[in-house]
Amino acid sequence: MPFSSESSPGNRRAYTLLSLLLAGVAGLVNATGFVALGLHTSHMSGNMARLGESLATGEPALAWLTAQVLLAFLLGAMAASALLELSRERARGRHSSALLLEALTLGTIGAWLSFHPNAREPTLMWGLAFAMGLQNALVTRVSGAVVRTTHITGIITDIGIQMVRLVAWLSDGARHHGLRGLNRRLRALPTAIEFERTRLHLGLGAAFLLGCTVGPLLFIRLGAATLALPCAVLVLLVALDLSAISTGSQALPRS
Repeated sequence: MPFSSESSPGNRRAYTLLSLLLAGVAGLVNATGFVALGLHTSHMSGNMARLGESLATGEPALAWLTAQVLLAFLLGAMAASALLELSRERARGRHSSALLLEALTLGTIGAWLSFHPNAREPTLMWGLAFAMGLQNALVTRVSGAVVRTTHITGIITDIGIQMVRLVAWLSDGARHHGLRGLNRRLRALPTAIEFERTRLHLGLGAAFLLGCTVGPLLFIRLGAATLALPCAVLVLLVALDLSAISTGSQALPRS
C-alpha cells in the first residue's frame, strides 16, 4: 500500500511521480475538453447531475449524450482494470498497456480535432471520457483506492482529513512529552508518513489546477496540438514503467 510504513521510500517516490503527472494530465484534458467541446469529461458527479436535470426538464437529446459520456467513462475504467489484470504477472511494465491506450485515445482525438477544429462531435466526448475513466481506474488500482486523479472533490476532502491528522499527530507528541515531544515531532515532520500524505494531496490539487490553467491557454494558441502534451507525459510514464533503472523491481509502483 503506498505511503504506509511497509512501503519503501523508492516506491512512495514513484507513486508520487505517477500521481502528480496524471493529475496534471487530467486537469489539462478536462479543461481543454470543455473549451473545445463544451463538456467536462472527467467529472462524472457533475455529468450525473446533468443527466438528472436534463431528464427532469425534458431534454432527451442532452440526457442521451450525457448518458453516453457516463458509459464511456465506465468502459474506460473497465478497460484499465482488464489490462492491469492481464499484465499483473509481468516483472515490469504492468501499467504500460493502460497508459499507451490512454495516449493513443488522446492522440487520436487531437489528430481529428486538428482537421475539424470547430466540430463538437459526440464521439470525441466519448473518447475523452473513456481516457479519464481509464486513468482513474489505473491510479485507483495502483494506490489501493487511496487517490483518484481525475476529479478534485476527493483531493480537497483528503487534504482536510490529512491536515487534521497532522495536527493530531503533533498534538500527541506534545501531550506525552511536552514541548520536547512537540519539538521532536516538528523535526521529524519532513520525513513523517503523515506529512508525505498531506504533501501528496496538496501537490495533486496544485497539479490539477496547473493542468486546468495550461490546457486552455495552450488550446487558445495551439488548438488541438495541445493534446500532444498529455500524450508526451503518458509516453514518459510508459518509458519509466518499462525502464530497468528503478529503486526496486520496477520504476512505477505495483498495482
